[in-house]
Amino acid sequence: MVDALLKKAELSVADLDLIAVSAGPGSFTGVRIGLGVAQGLGESAGVEVLAVSSMAHVAYEASLATGKQAISVFMHARESEYYLGTYHLSPEKNEFRVISEQVVGADSISEACLTENLAIDTGDWVLTGDALQSVLEKGLTTEAGRSVLDFTPPAVVSLCGLAELMKKSGHADIERVAQANYVKEVLDYPKS
Repeated sequence: MVDALLKKAELSVADLDLIAVSAGPGSFTGVRIGLGVAQGLGESAGVEVLAVSSMAHVAYEASLATGKQAISVFMHARESEYYLGTYHLSPEKNEFRVISEQVVGADSISEACLTENLAIDTGDWVLTGDALQSVLEKGLTTEAGRSVLDFTPPAVVSLCGLAELMKKSGHADIERVAQANYVKEVLDYPKS
């Protein structure tokens, strides 16, 4: 598929400026395969690889769709846990920042976990993600100035746009080996 896409664009891997790859959280196997392919292509052609948080990708598309600068993304983690990511896009500064990414329990989702470490005007805010409806049903309220955006899986084109923006703004960790974004430091799930 990569070869066919490059041929269609009349490019080689070495012609690329940057390879962006979704780093999760997400399907463990899918994330690892994606990282391995991206890393192999980058290493073989001397092209930098940027691992992008899948939640940041959702946030970036939500910002593009709504024009909002502050975005919170709720994604399903496991059992009664959610991934919560908070992001800020400053179009005038050409900057996208990851404020925080964490795992929260269903019983600890509050206004405080949304606004923690967020030094911006919260009136310009959008909430989204595949778990948002579940979080709203558990009692999180949407206040004035916040909007809810239905979740749609993000597109590859916007992943490239986000990676380019992150690299330009200096908010990208381009490492020799791209790492998976597990968010949860200790994977303490019971083994079945």
